[in-house]
Amino acid sequence: MFMNIFDTILLLVIAASTAYIAYHYYRMDQLQAVNALYENRLWLYRDVVQFLGAISRDGDISRLALQEFRSRCQESAILFDQTIADYLEKLYTQASKLRTTNEQLKSQSLPIGDERDRVTVENSKQLIWLADQLPQLNKLFEAHLGGSFGAQNQGLKP
Repeated sequence: MFMNIFDTILLLVIAASTAYIAYHYYRMDQLQAVNALYENRLWLYRDVVQFLGAISRDGDISRLALQEFRSRCQESAILFDQTIADYLEKLYTQASKLRTTNEQLKSQSLPIGDERDRVTVENSKQLIWLADQLPQLNKLFEAHLGGSFGAQNQGLKP
């Protein structure tokens, strides 16, 4: 009789310990997944800041830099909502237009006159729009990198 009670108690202790360990690993996996998502989002945010900073600094962007930006932003729809993915696509489009107008302005085939003035105005519009995006990034990415996301991350600490 005493052996049966002892075996039952021992079995309950083992079951409780196993459940605790399983729960602990489950929570650790959750935390790692949240941290990985946060780090990927932060990495992409920093990439966008660097991209816009280079454009603001140089007034132009290379074809290679455009291609690299495009490839790095391919995961944006997975990491963020569709609003961010659409915004990054618009950044790419505007930067491409800037690149095109810069190439046209450097070309010897574009004579002085109305057409050059039109291209210059278009170039200025793209450059101003892109330069204005840098201060707005914090607002756009805040919900994904701070605010409610940060609160979720805090709540999952073991």
